[in-house]
Amino acid sequence: MKGWEWASKEHPQVSRNRVVAKTTPPRIEFDPAEIDNPILAFFLRYWRDKRGARQMPSRADIEPREMKEFIGWVCLLDALPGYTDFRYRLVGSRVSEYFLGDGTGHTVSEALAEANKRVLEGALWLFRKACTDHAPIRVWSPGGEWKGNYYPDNDALYLPLSSDGKTADMVMNVFTFNYEEYKKTHSLHTMTRDH
Repeated sequence: MKGWEWASKEHPQVSRNRVVAKTTPPRIEFDPAEIDNPILAFFLRYWRDKRGARQMPSRADIEPREMKEFIGWVCLLDALPGYTDFRYRLVGSRVSEYFLGDGTGHTVSEALAEANKRVLEGALWLFRKACTDHAPIRVWSPGGEWKGNYYPDNDALYLPLSSDGKTADMVMNVFTFNYEEYKKTHSLHTMTRDH
């Protein structure tokens, strides 16, 4: 796939494995030109349209009613000073269902406290990278088991937001699951059904 990178020894912190899925590393695409996942493609176009001539759009530019069909898969996170961590301001209903809990108000470090250190470092690295590069990042991760539950593969997009158009102070994180199945069937239903 053009533009994809595999998490590797060169980027070990990028791994978002769900603890058990160690045979297939995540794939990462920095500032994707286009996306074949229709839900993520919608959000990438939306982010770019709202950005206009600026480096990034602001949170004020984001209108939930304009993304109503997919709002359940959206998380908004505030960047803490120095990008040391990120706090979940909003966690969509589908995300809460997928992870069997609502992380609203928690930091990424708190939400992933039970994950292994590599998963936590990888998640924080992705949020920081989107903020420092002022650009979208797409990540596909394999399915696996965490906390006794199986999670299907997921396809995520990290979109930085900025109050002043120059410094990222939030991230809009969007993801779907069952992406590999979608590629076989081309049915949006496969990415939004419960697992």
